[in-house]
Amino acid sequence: MVPILRIGAFLLTTVLVLALDSTPAGGADVAQLYRQSYQAEAQGKPAVALQAIRQVEAQVGGSYFVHARSGWLAYLAGRHAEAVTAYEKAIAAAPGAIEPRLGLTAPLLALKQWRKLERACRDVLKLDPKNAVARARLAHAHYMVGNYPDAATRYRSLVAEYPANLDHRTGLGWALARMGRGKEAKAQFAAVLAVSPDNPNAKQGMALP
Repeated sequence: MVPILRIGAFLLTTVLVLALDSTPAGGADVAQLYRQSYQAEAQGKPAVALQAIRQVEAQVGGSYFVHARSGWLAYLAGRHAEAVTAYEKAIAAAPGAIEPRLGLTAPLLALKQWRKLERACRDVLKLDPKNAVARARLAHAHYMVGNYPDAATRYRSLVAEYPANLDHRTGLGWALARMGRGKEAKAQFAAVLAVSPDNPNAKQGMALP
C-alpha cells in the first residue's frame, strides 16, 4: 500500500479573453468558441470544451492561454499525454510562469511518470519554494521510486506546516514504515485514526507487523 495523493483540481483563473488573445476578423466566432468551452466544462464535458479550444487555436493560433487551457481540459478529459504536450507549450510561451509548470505535474502524476514528475516539481519549486502542491507531489514521487528518506523529509516538513492534512501525515507514516521505523510510523497512523477512524491508508499502516 502506498500513500494516496489526491489530485486536487488545478483551476485556471478566469480572465478576460480579449486581453490574452488578439481578435481576428472573425472575433465574434472566437468569442463564441470560448463561451462554448466554458459552458461545456461547467456541464462536465471537458472533451467538448477542449474541442472548442482547439478550434480557437485553429483560428487565431497558439497562445499561452490557449495552451494552458488545453492542458487543463485534456487532463480533465483523461487525455493525459495531450495534457503534457499542451502544458509544455504553455511553459515555452511563458518560461517564468508557475501556473503551467504546476499544471504539468497533474498529468505526469496520472501517468505515473515519477522521474519526470520529480523534475517538474523541482522546476516549480525553483520559482516558488514553498508551493505545497509541488512539495507534496514531489514527496509522492520520491516514495514511488523508493527514495523513502527524501519522501519522509518532505512529508515531515509538510506535516509541520499543514498539521490537519491527513494525506501528508499518512504519507509520512508510510515513508517511515518503508524505512523500517515502525514505531514512528504507527505514531503517525494513530494520529490520523484519532480524527479519521475509517481512514483506509492509516488502518492498513497500523496493521503492519
